[in-house]
Amino acid sequence: MFFGDKCVRCGKRRTRKTFEGLPTCQACELAIRAEREQKRYCPIDGSGMVKHVVENVIVDRCPFCGGVWLDGGELELVKKAGGNEQFCASLANGIAAGSQPKTED
Repeated sequence: MFFGDKCVRCGKRRTRKTFEGLPTCQACELAIRAEREQKRYCPIDGSGMVKHVVENVIVDRCPFCGGVWLDGGELELVKKAGGNEQFCASLANGIAAGSQPKTED
C-alpha cells in the first residue's frame, strides 16, 4: 500500500496531495493559506484579527472581543464538513481552549 510522500513543509505526515507542486499535507496547506490571507480587522473594535484553522476552515477571531467571522464561501465549507453543530463545538473547544493561531500581528 502506498501512503504517499512525506510533507516537505513539516516532514511529519505522509500525503498524496501536492500544493504548489510539492508534497504537502492538508494541515500545512491550510497554514500556508491562512498566512497568505488578507489581514482582517474586527468590525466591532477595529483590532487585528487572528487566523485559526478549525475543522479545516480558516476563521478570523478578534483577540479582544472574541468575535468570530467567516469569509465568503467558508460557511459552505462548514456545512460540507459535517454541519453546524460539529463545527460550532470544534470552534468553541479549539479557540476557547487556546488553539494555536496561524498568523498574528
